[in-house]
Formats: sequence, C-alpha cells, structure tokens
Amino acid sequence: MDIRPFSITEWRTFLRDYSSKFLDNSSSLRVIEKNGAGTFVRSHVQREGWIGYEPASADAIVAAEERLGTRLPPTYRNFLMASDGFGYVDHVDLLNVDEIGWLPERDPDLVEAWSFGIDDVNREMFERSLLIARDDGGPGVCWLLLYPEAAAEDGEWAAYEWFTGDGSSPDDDRYDNFGALLLDAARRLDAD
Repeated sequence: MDIRPFSITEWRTFLRDYSSKFLDNSSSLRVIEKNGAGTFVRSHVQREGWIGYEPASADAIVAAEERLGTRLPPTYRNFLMASDGFGYVDHVDLLNVDEIGWLPERDPDLVEAWSFGIDDVNREMFERSLLIARDDGGPGVCWLLLYPEAAAEDGEWAAYEWFTGDGSSPDDDRYDNFGALLLDAARRLDAD
C-alpha cells in the first residue's frame, strides 16, 4: 500500500484498500475463523467489502476529547472521521471513539501488575497511555497505545503495539504516529 494515511480522504482510501486485501488474504481469514468469527466475516463483512464502521461524528470526537482532557492527535482524529473503529487490524480491533480511554482506567489490573519492577519512565508511560485497540484472545494479549508525552511538533503522539504476553516492553514496537503503525500493519498483511 503506497498511500500514507493522514487526511480523512486518504484514510478512507487506505482503509478500503486494507479491507480488500484482508478479505482476499486466506491466512487472515483462517485466523478469524479459528477465533470463531468466521461466520460474521463471511456473511456481513465480505458482502460489504469493508471491515470498518461508519465515521465518528465531530460531536463524538469532541466529547471523547473532553472526557479524556486532551485533543487527540491529527492522524488518529482523521482516522475516526473515516471509520469509528476498525475490525481486524493485525491482531486487534480498533476501538470506537466511545471505548478509547487511558490505560489505567481501561485496565487497572494490568497497569498494577506491570508497575512492579519497571523503571519510572515505563511506569509513566503506562499511566499516561491511551488505549485505542485491544485483543483479548489468547495468552499474548496485544494492545495499541498512543502516548501524548512523546508528542511531536505537529501534534502527533507516539504509537505503540504491545504484546503483553511475550515479556517485551511497549518501547520494542514504537512508531512515530498512529498512521505509521497502521501502515506497518498493512505491510505485514501484504507480506502474508
């Protein structure tokens, strides 16, 4: 996928292309069927050719920003205005705007479990990361996190893909922004 998804229009193009490639990728569908969602994918998603959702409204995004106490980064905001969440990105489903939240609020048990024996930098990261995607299937839970404390001048936040079950740190899979993270997921899909 050559497009770099940053504007709403670019996100729509990117997500349509991703949907098409995902639905044409038999190994991706085998994973979905193994997890028990194959009937849904075949009946609904394949008919529509789209694994996304309707766009989030501007009001819903503003309400989430007020709830979170911060403005969301530009590429993620634009993504939400293209699709309010998204199914089957790599190993996770991206949450809709009403479901995103700070990691300590969304999963306090994990933050507590991981706070023992980690340095202050990683502890701060756990306490200030925004959970935007989560996979509860299996022993190696995967999360996608946005971290506002590592914001760039353009307002973009660092993005992390973190597999909690493999003992790695979120720093092991760091991206400059949300768009770069999803672009990498698309590259992995192309490689399958």
